[in-house]
Parts: sequence; C-alpha cells; structure tokens
Amino acid sequence: MRDALPDDARVVKDLGDGLMLWFPEAVSALGSCLALSERFEEEAATDVPLWVRVGMHWGCPARRGADLVGHDVNLAARIVDVAGPGEVLLSEPVRELVDGRVQGLRLDELGPVVMKGIPDAVPLYRAALD
Repeated sequence: MRDALPDDARVVKDLGDGLMLWFPEAVSALGSCLALSERFEEEAATDVPLWVRVGMHWGCPARRGADLVGHDVNLAARIVDVAGPGEVLLSEPVRELVDGRVQGLRLDELGPVVMKGIPDAVPLYRAALD
C-alpha cells in the first residue's frame, strides 16, 4: 500500500482497521485515494472482499509529535464513517481544490450530512473516475 503513495505523503498512524494518511496537496491525495480504492476493488474481485471506505477533508490539523489532531482530523474520521464500501467521499474544501483539476473525475453531491460530534451538517461529495 505504501508504494502507492507519493513520496511527499505519509502514513500518520495505523488505526487497526484503517489508516490515517496525510498529503501536502489535495489533487495528489484524491488521485492516490482513487487509485488505492481501485486496487482494493481489483483484489476483492479475485479473492476475499475488501470493504475499503475513504473519507477526505482538507484543513489545518494540529500537530502533536508525529500525530495530527483536532477538528479537521475528527471531521475526516466522521466522513469515513459515512462512506459505504468502495466509496471515496469528500468534504467541500476538498471539492473546491480538486474540481476541474482531475481528468475524468465525477463528483456526485450527497448534500449536507449530519455527523456525530460535528455541530453543523457537512456538504459531502462522492468521487469516482468515469
């Protein structure tokens, strides 16, 4: 999996059944997440199903040593919770940064979604390549 990440991306931490990844740039992050999702889907077609869900948010997390914490990290985690198997969901800040910059990208608006611990409904988008 790590070989699919750009050199400037990093695995922040292993969450047991998931990973927190950090990218310096939204287009690169989305491209990597879509590619990883596709690779997992290909593997699932030939073996055991892999229920991979991706949630993306762009913000300014606080650093605590090598870890990232704060509202933006919590929001990204909540977006992952909303995603279904094989879905890549984006927040509005990610959509603004990637829209029109990824060839073949389709963004389906899901509308504002209420999430646990987040005071306001968050507009979400499902990303896929045509």
